Amino acid sequence: MRDIKRIISVLLMACMAFSFAGCKTRTQQTVDVMPVCEAFCADVKEGNAAKLISYMDPSETTIDELEKIVSPKGLNEQQKAYLDTIKQSTVYTVQEPIYDYDSKTATVFLSWHQADYQSAAAAEAKDYTTFETALVSSESKLMTLKITVDFSGDTQKISGAKNVVDVIYAYTSAENNIMPGKVKDYYLKSEFILAPERVYSNTKDIGVRLTLKKDIFGFRFIPGITYSVLRDDEVIYKSDVLELKDDVVTLDLTEEKAGASAYNESGFLIAGVYTFKVEDDRGNEIVSLKCRVETKDYEKEQISFKNLKNDYYLSNLVFDFKDNDMKDTTYLYNSGWWDYDKTSVGKSAFGSNTKTLGFSLAVNKDTTAELYYDYYYSKDADFKGISDAKPLFSSSTKPKTYEDQSCYDLDYTAEKFEPGFYGLVVYSDASKKHIVFTAQCIVVKEAASSVIKSN
Repeated sequence: MRDIKRIISVLLMACMAFSFAGCKTRTQQTVDVMPVCEAFCADVKEGNAAKLISYMDPSETTIDELEKIVSPKGLNEQQKAYLDTIKQSTVYTVQEPIYDYDSKTATVFLSWHQADYQSAAAAEAKDYTTFETALVSSESKLMTLKITVDFSGDTQKISGAKNVVDVIYAYTSAENNIMPGKVKDYYLKSEFILAPERVYSNTKDIGVRLTLKKDIFGFRFIPGITYSVLRDDEVIYKSDVLELKDDVVTLDLTEEKAGASAYNESGFLIAGVYTFKVEDDRGNEIVSLKCRVETKDYEKEQISFKNLKNDYYLSNLVFDFKDNDMKDTTYLYNSGWWDYDKTSVGKSAFGSNTKTLGFSLAVNKDTTAELYYDYYYSKDADFKGISDAKPLFSSSTKPKTYEDQSCYDLDYTAEKFEPGFYGLVVYSDASKKHIVFTAQCIVVKEAASSVIKSN
């Protein structure tokens, strides 16, 4: 009897063990977190903030913050294409979940592949077409991300969803060179060059200096800019698209750009109200500025030079400004007679073996106007009768840029320079009526080497 009870007891225990084992197996078989993981990844890929917010705790983020990440607003067409190309390249695979039935959670690894928008070729791209080509030719990058699914309740809940969104949509952040907004958002100031009061008088060139925030150069695909110049509402020049390379941009109107019809008989821009309209290459206005151009009919001004002793030329730079605007734009400490042939024997004196007389007039880098000049010769120090004399040499020049400044090189080269006094007359107009500057020098009878030895 005892043996029978013992057998029955063993059988009951065995049945209970099988029963418990059977229950555990059924629980495992009824838990499947793959559908919620697949749905989550599909929503991430789609970028629907309204759906994604449902996977997150309210303390993690808001729907507005999510929208800024997955679908930034205020982008231009090229920027939208940039984002869409990366988005379309993004694919995912959900790995087999690792279940923990004690904690009633599952760990799931998500494998995401995305075009490498940070590759060297992509980073160097200046436009969308080049960028797209770079993405296609480069290997995609793999991002393995982990989420945890809690299946303890009636609804499965994902932890780590926000991190997945942040990583997958990192390409929409400013740090990854997506330029938000328009060029106008980065506009700081503008001014007319050499015309603080926005008034030009007897000028060949006018121009605007545009200053942008340097932050703009932290982005990729910066729009180019264009500008139009109108005189009294008539368009007289429209630029091609200019690539932005610096935060300070010079936009000017010159004879080469405006054409001869924009100038009067004296070679100056026709008087009127001029408007510079600056836009980005997508037609969005950045700024519009107006200035006034005046013309004055100068009477022919008389040429005159100072009557100086020979020794004065040796120790002094001999010059005279005849125009205040010219004086205001000149760097006198960098100006003077240039010793091309190593024949200088003083500040305004040369030996008889010189081949070139040249005065270098250093000016503001913004100066672009053409100047006209004549060289005169006199045997006597008083330059008597010089107003009726014909110049030895005539020419015109525009400033050349040297490092941090520009210079007018007012040069005269000859086979031989007779000993005596030489006068330089500089005009602002092609008709040579308005004198802006004069300078004088002396060529001594001796060669430069002889003068230096005697000293």
